[in-house]
Amino acid sequence: MTRVAKNSNTSEQNPALYQQGKEVLMARQSILNRNHSIFGFEMLYRGSTYNVNDLEDGMGATGELLNNICTCVIEEKFNANHPIFINVDEQFIESPSFFPSQTDKIVLELLETVPATPSVLTKIKALKRQGFEFALDDYIFEPHREKFLPLVSIVKVDLLQCPIEEVQQKIQSLKDYSVRLLAEKVETFDMFDQCMDLGFELFQGYYLEKPKAVKGTKIAVNKQVTLKLLSELTRPDIPINEVADLIACDPRLAMKLILLVNSSLFSFVREVTDVQEAVVMLGIDAVKRWAMILLLVSESEQPVEIFRTLLCRAKTLELYAEDMDESKPSDYFSLGLFSGIDAVLGVDMDNIVESLPLSDELKVALNDQSGEMGQVLASLKLLEKGERPMTLCSLNGAYWQGLMWADELMDSIRD
Repeated sequence: MTRVAKNSNTSEQNPALYQQGKEVLMARQSILNRNHSIFGFEMLYRGSTYNVNDLEDGMGATGELLNNICTCVIEEKFNANHPIFINVDEQFIESPSFFPSQTDKIVLELLETVPATPSVLTKIKALKRQGFEFALDDYIFEPHREKFLPLVSIVKVDLLQCPIEEVQQKIQSLKDYSVRLLAEKVETFDMFDQCMDLGFELFQGYYLEKPKAVKGTKIAVNKQVTLKLLSELTRPDIPINEVADLIACDPRLAMKLILLVNSSLFSFVREVTDVQEAVVMLGIDAVKRWAMILLLVSESEQPVEIFRTLLCRAKTLELYAEDMDESKPSDYFSLGLFSGIDAVLGVDMDNIVESLPLSDELKVALNDQSGEMGQVLASLKLLEKGERPMTLCSLNGAYWQGLMWADELMDSIRD
């Protein structure tokens, strides 16, 4: 059943999300370097009719939309320190007046539908002289696209359309060009390692969300300790003094919490010096939340960038639940945070869920994305991939607020 938000201020929060009164779904996917750190982001956008080019007034509306996206990217807090990749088609290339005036933060991705005609090649050269950088999207070594290679700085190889075995045979043909190789749709760490060996520098996909190895059902001792502490922190009836004692018993966790509370995220007038004081200043629910986040970050063997996704999910689902007047938005926050906990801890999700005192609805949502909460999580995962959920479009505005919140928090939890 389609849910209706009690407040609909999305267009005020982000003008790029609406175009001529029609909702435009937008998502942002991370592009990582060989160290699993952020290199840039790809912006995915889709109109209310599934195709952004179906918006009214055709070229003009689409050009305005792209300018709105770029304006939001450049002026708001969407990690403007990193390059932003935006897909463009032949229409955009042939009508460069619609491109944004600022070029230093934008990488234009040439879609696979763009033909290498003399006119298109001439327009790309002119745009390069203006300072634009180009990437070749979904490259699978087609001869008719080779004319683009001298003009682009990044080549994105689609590993689903071009299997790694085929890439191994053909990648040498790219060595003659001054391009950086980006592997798209990297879904496992094995694929990542193979691409590293082949010389790829950049990576895009969901491999961080896949556990490196989950062998058997026995949980390592250090993970048992982590799960026990998480179990206590997720108890709905835990007294405030027990929360403080639990955190204080882990000196590293206590130190991280105190450093976080004294960071610019909170800007308290006076310095907080101990855990008990932090609990009083923040309140039990907030302290439990931050303690769980910091605990997972410190105990994870995964690259820290996985938490950008999980934190965004947590905040997005919480905001969605608040907008829908759900009784327990905090459960939705936990759903988002724990949605990748199997990858974070390298432990099977079933074992984790059984170890934590979670509600039945939350357990079902985590295990197989069923039930009402599970359906919301499934819709959010579709949105993350640039696909349009059939329902729950009110996630769109919450998603962008969640992204900004996660970006701000990442700097505080990274060290």
